[in-house]
Amino acid sequence: MIQFSLVRARAIFVKEFKHILRDPFTLVMALVLPLMIVLVLGNSIEFNIRSIPMVYNDADRTESSRQLIETFASSNYFQPRPVNNPNDGFDEILGERARAVLIIPPTFERDLYAAHHGASAQILLDGADNSSVIAITNYLNTINQNAMLKISDGVSIPADLTLRTRYMFNPELNSQWFSVPGLTAVIIALVAIMLTTLTICREWERGSMEMLLSTPATTLEIILGKVIPYAILSFIGFILVFIVGRMVFGVPFVGGYLTLILGTGLFILGYLAIGLFISVSTHKQDVAIQFACIVGLLPALVLSGFIFPVEYMGRSYRAVSSLFPARFYIDLSRDQFLKGSSMGDLWPQMGAMAAIALVLIIACLIRFKRTLE
Repeated sequence: MIQFSLVRARAIFVKEFKHILRDPFTLVMALVLPLMIVLVLGNSIEFNIRSIPMVYNDADRTESSRQLIETFASSNYFQPRPVNNPNDGFDEILGERARAVLIIPPTFERDLYAAHHGASAQILLDGADNSSVIAITNYLNTINQNAMLKISDGVSIPADLTLRTRYMFNPELNSQWFSVPGLTAVIIALVAIMLTTLTICREWERGSMEMLLSTPATTLEIILGKVIPYAILSFIGFILVFIVGRMVFGVPFVGGYLTLILGTGLFILGYLAIGLFISVSTHKQDVAIQFACIVGLLPALVLSGFIFPVEYMGRSYRAVSSLFPARFYIDLSRDQFLKGSSMGDLWPQMGAMAAIALVLIIACLIRFKRTLE
């Protein structure tokens, strides 16, 4: 039985690293692509809807109605403009030139100050876009409170309770503070799985892998020698994304570097193992790319919690998401950037990623061994 040799593994590592340095495509994939993705998506992804086109019909034309409209305009969430009558407002929504219509009745101010009476104004929303309706409804609650404070300045208007909300860890609800740490997981997953999948499949198609398998090197030595260079490249890509997140987008980092480095290492190891398993199973670049996108990219986007909270998914989808390291790394990344929990608090995420990586590596060894037969 051939024993594991660090010398043979190092030789394969050096050969693979020299090949990477001579391959501009691999370097672009590992170093340039992550920067392009984080710069484009970091600026384009916005979970807070702003500048919502809104029209209003003010039939009251009083100081109170003007203050209500000014509250909408000063919130930075709405861009109000007047229309002549409510029917024109409905036509604006129908023509998709507005998302909301504010209709102020002619008795608005009189009803507002009348004893035991309440004033009301109507809001019409475009319910065809469900995601924006939910956001607009949340904005309206805050705008309603701010409008009451502005209108009641110096005038006694009864109020039973005032709630003051404070947002922890992200006081301004900055979408980039939320999206960039999650985007880090998506970028690393894409780069890691593509690097190992394409590169090793290229070896199979060119016939050089068969020559490598004919050497005394064991399966474990070949896997380590081929994967470690791409683990280093993937980690360099993570460092670049981290720097861009801190310097360009101003995302704070309050956690521990050791915790983030360890979690990132386990995450990269898991996705390198996924790419390796795909490559040793398919041996074809075109087929491997399709599997890499389906198995690597789509779960990292849809099932990881990057866009949709995992807690609100169905039980079966939550179970499927737990099979991928991105599900746990996004929680860890966002925690370290914004909360700063200790490594002891994050041991479930660490343990899950370590277990997934271990299972995948064992599967790669078994699959690789079968290929040799």
